[in-house]
Amino acid sequence: MFEGVFVLSHNGAKVVTELAADRLKDQGAAKKGSGQGLGIFLVVVATLALATEAIAAKMAYRHGATVETTLTLRYVVAAAAFWTGMLVWRQPVRITLRQFLLIAAITLGGHATTVLALFYSFKFIPAGMAILFLYAYPTIVAVLAYFVLNEPFIWRKGLALALTFGGAAVILGQPLHGLDMRGVVLALIAAFMNAIFYVASARLLRDMSVWVFDTYLVTFAIVIFAALGAATGRLSLDFAPQAWVWLVFLGLVATALALAAIFRGIQLIGASRASIISTLEPAVTALLGFWLLSETLTVVQMAGGALILLGVFLQSRE
Repeated sequence: MFEGVFVLSHNGAKVVTELAADRLKDQGAAKKGSGQGLGIFLVVVATLALATEAIAAKMAYRHGATVETTLTLRYVVAAAAFWTGMLVWRQPVRITLRQFLLIAAITLGGHATTVLALFYSFKFIPAGMAILFLYAYPTIVAVLAYFVLNEPFIWRKGLALALTFGGAAVILGQPLHGLDMRGVVLALIAAFMNAIFYVASARLLRDMSVWVFDTYLVTFAIVIFAALGAATGRLSLDFAPQAWVWLVFLGLVATALALAAIFRGIQLIGASRASIISTLEPAVTALLGFWLLSETLTVVQMAGGALILLGVFLQSRE
């Protein structure tokens, strides 16, 4: 099983990549030789694209976009890209009523909650910190899989669990200028809901095209976040024009490009190697946060982050 490749995110890119991996793993393991270099390049591109998600969201907030508006328009852009791709490459768009209802339920009950919690966490804690806490979800998946999917809980998973939560404890024990616990709690909620979403969705993708799943997922996300924004009065286009740059960037780069690159990359180099490369994401996010947002982390916090990533690495080596 492929656990721990990407965050969504949740955001949609991170979660859907996780769900696609079981379907693509056998293909990826068989692809050797000349495609290895291209596969590594594509996974690196996807990782870098996903690492910009938190930064782009925070920049959109700075220019007056609310969380709900950011998410709604991000998925509008992504859906436009996916539906265009469906038409250009003549992908079948029909799904069964059961599949339709399952995707709607999974999007509402898992993905939307994950992304909403994560994007709100960006308002309270540094972007790199939020992504580090989100990276606890592969270990949570392993625990849930033991109880829900009857998967064995071997020593490697136990060690990964200890490292992940040990790293979180180190980070929380050394806050930088007082770590806002609202952001921490929201990021951990996102990690937990992301894990539930993964376990609930793993079997659905075995019988469905990844491209079709992505398309319907982002489309349902538009409805959910638009309705939430309208109900709370926080869906508004009253923001600075500069915000559009970051909103379009979120949809095209952090969602559409990331998905297209990671799926092809997994096919070429396999899920496990892709998951190892993806551990670059929190580090790149932290560097971008330092460069563009003047966010910083202490040495002790970086050490805690290293423990979390080591736990993810152990999971990916299964």
